[in-house]
Amino acid sequence: MEAEVAERNRLWVKPYGIPALFFLTVFSTPYVLLLTQLGVSLQLDSYTLWVFLFTVVQAAASAILSIALGLALLPAYLRAPWVRPLVLIPFFAPALSTVDALVRIHGDFMYGPWGIVVAHAVYYSPYVALLLESNLRSIPSDLLDALILYTRRRITAIRVFLAELKPSLLYSLYTTFVFSFLSFTTPLLLGGRYPTVELLVYIYATSFATTNLVSTLVLVMLISSIALAIPLFKIPPPPAAGPSLSAPRPSLLMLFLSFIVVSYFAAVATYIFLPLSNPRGLEAMAQPLANSVSVAFVSSAAAIAFSLALLVGDVAMSKTSAVAYVISLSLSRSLFALGFFHLAQPLYGTLFILAIAHALVLTPLVYSVIKPAWEKIRADARESCVLYLGPLRCVLRVVTESLGPTLVQAWLIAFAASISETTLAFILTAGGASTLAAETARLLTSRAPDFIETGHFYSAVLAALVMAAVAISRVIKPRPYSF
Repeated sequence: MEAEVAERNRLWVKPYGIPALFFLTVFSTPYVLLLTQLGVSLQLDSYTLWVFLFTVVQAAASAILSIALGLALLPAYLRAPWVRPLVLIPFFAPALSTVDALVRIHGDFMYGPWGIVVAHAVYYSPYVALLLESNLRSIPSDLLDALILYTRRRITAIRVFLAELKPSLLYSLYTTFVFSFLSFTTPLLLGGRYPTVELLVYIYATSFATTNLVSTLVLVMLISSIALAIPLFKIPPPPAAGPSLSAPRPSLLMLFLSFIVVSYFAAVATYIFLPLSNPRGLEAMAQPLANSVSVAFVSSAAAIAFSLALLVGDVAMSKTSAVAYVISLSLSRSLFALGFFHLAQPLYGTLFILAIAHALVLTPLVYSVIKPAWEKIRADARESCVLYLGPLRCVLRVVTESLGPTLVQAWLIAFAASISETTLAFILTAGGASTLAAETARLLTSRAPDFIETGHFYSAVLAALVMAAVAISRVIKPRPYSF
């Protein structure tokens, strides 16, 4: 049977790899076109070098602070699971909403270099705490019992736990470094006084900077994002929580300190939604909101279709799907938007072009939700399905019978991600049909106090929409795999 499967897969690879190859070609075209338009140049001036070094340093500081806050949140996650949804609000909310709340809490402090670090840490530390908790619950119960029985010094127990948490610590440290390195929205909202390389590319490309400066930044950003992505896919993810869900019980002192940190995240969550009590600019908000919803509906549905095409290619043993997933997930989003601007300039500022751009960048997110669900089906059932039905009919059959709820979850997550997408909307809708996220970013970065107050309200509405979609996605429970 294995020989028959291998022979059929060999015949299926080429035709079923075409959709993934097409997606990869379309996704890569904006980058190629951007390099063609600007040329290839590597002439680093002192300011560009300073911005690059600042980006690296702030990303490292953001990752370290995210780990520290994640470890501080861990005792509360273990003893009081009900705090998790509250703490995760600043993470699931749009980045601009979280940054806006932090600006209202901390004032002018957020407009310095440490403000960027704090914003990244607040945004990513709840995610780090989730990884740490999952890793901690995977520790064998006999090891935990041995620590309780035979370990008298607390420092020894902490060293053992840190050694066991090494996979999640390394993984979260690197992922938060990469996310912070590629930051665009946070330094944009904090005034651009300390831009990252990602933001500086946009500033130079939309100003009167020389072509050599822009092409140098584009090349540096492409090389950096590819170099950072390669190790990311080599690092093994942290282990999932074990079936026993065993975990140590933190002391009362650790729990007390952890709840102090939780109270800070609760304050941030409160400030995110606080402007809802003071509505402003409702009439002007109607059109951007309608644009956001329509783009989100179209782009999330298209991302589902793209992801299923990638899954079919993966089932047919085509490596093109994996390559397309890695490239689309790792490359700079601001460079993609700038290249897309040159690619579709006649349609610049239209919802059509924005929906296509959103669909392309949302596809890896949707694929990362669908692929693990497919792999949870028994291997022998998957092999038999592919052998007797073929990759396309097999995937469609599994989708209709087993993966339907997963697809609904993936669609809702993609819908929320499209609503909160700021980078693409900010670059591709200037002067055209604006979305709520782009309009909020423009209001918050203006210098008029009335506009900024309206931006606070728009930011809260945006966060409420995103959190509602995420909450509905969590209510849906995939049924047992019956295929």
